[in-house]
Amino acid sequence: MGFQANVLKVMIASPSDVADEREIVTNVLYQWNNANAVTRELVLQPVKWETHSSPQMGAPAQSLLNEHLLLDADIVVSIFGTRIGTATADFISGSVEEIKRHVAAGKLAMLYFSHVPVDPHAIDPKQWAALQAFKEECRASGLYAEYASHEQLRTDFGHHLAIALNRPQYLWLTKPNAEVELKEPDLDYNERRLILETADDRNGQIIAGTTMEGFYVQANGKNFVEDTPRSSATWKRVLSNLVQLGYLHQESEEIYELTEDGFARADKEISIAPLELSLSFAGTPNRQLLCVESNKPIIVKQVEFLTSSEAKISDMQIGSENAKEHSVVLDHAKIISLFNTPRPDMNYSDHSGPAALRLVIEVNGRRNEVLLPIMLQPKFVSNTQWIELSGSKVFVLKDI
Repeated sequence: MGFQANVLKVMIASPSDVADEREIVTNVLYQWNNANAVTRELVLQPVKWETHSSPQMGAPAQSLLNEHLLLDADIVVSIFGTRIGTATADFISGSVEEIKRHVAAGKLAMLYFSHVPVDPHAIDPKQWAALQAFKEECRASGLYAEYASHEQLRTDFGHHLAIALNRPQYLWLTKPNAEVELKEPDLDYNERRLILETADDRNGQIIAGTTMEGFYVQANGKNFVEDTPRSSATWKRVLSNLVQLGYLHQESEEIYELTEDGFARADKEISIAPLELSLSFAGTPNRQLLCVESNKPIIVKQVEFLTSSEAKISDMQIGSENAKEHSVVLDHAKIISLFNTPRPDMNYSDHSGPAALRLVIEVNGRRNEVLLPIMLQPKFVSNTQWIELSGSKVFVLKDI
């Protein structure tokens, strides 16, 4: 639902060696929006060259960034690691130019310098020397902050942002006439996957920790971490990001719980995601099951038995519960009827060959159909002939 709000553009300025820190600052801004935007009638919009610039010729790159991003920015957040950045026509680097022009315009600039340990061999001596000189210049002309870890930057920037936005110029912004829709932060595949699985978990919980075998993340009966350091690092980042975005709450050292915002985000992801439907067979020849699994609740309405040319031979009315998993017991008499039907593509020695099942489902009150190609194969069990079905397929249905 839309609401009326002012929008402050927060430009994130930095050289290229602090990509993780840029993402942390972005997530803190989104977290502030989730907690405060409605009551403060204020939305913070992260502005970054990678998301708010476009290819353009005719002027130096920094001049174009200044024109399109910096001039409209209300706040600049600048982060430095071991590099000062690339020099521009008038300044020692583009990031320094953005800071100085912003301060000269009387606007708020927040500076952060990293003390996070790095490989000394990765440091460019000239870049490092220029950065230290700029840091000394900042020491004489204002306040800056330092951080020794990514977690400290996350915590300190959140605290500093809250202080800055309580200044009079931000408290007394006039209420706009237009309504804005609060943009939710983007989630990557793993973040989205963990939220959805946790929403399906009986307790809405994630168990995470370290054993002799390594780091693990478990929810809804599944373990997400592969046995590699890279996978462990990925899932640690996923947990940290979801906590910062307010979708998870860390109850203890090993237990995370999905928050109210987390359940709401899961519901939204489910509603906009395409329907993924998996069909396969299980059971014994005398009691065969059609296994239906989906990422959204569905009702199985009907199973139709068809030849490979899609001529309908018979059907079964189902009318199941609305659920994500179904095991449909197939009527073997109808399988026999299909098997005994003359089919141009059957093997005349044993009547084996291709056929099809059409599954009729209902999703959100709408009827949909999928066609599963199958093979019919006679099989003897205790001197009795049964007809075994084989085949499987995953369907992706959009706009459902």
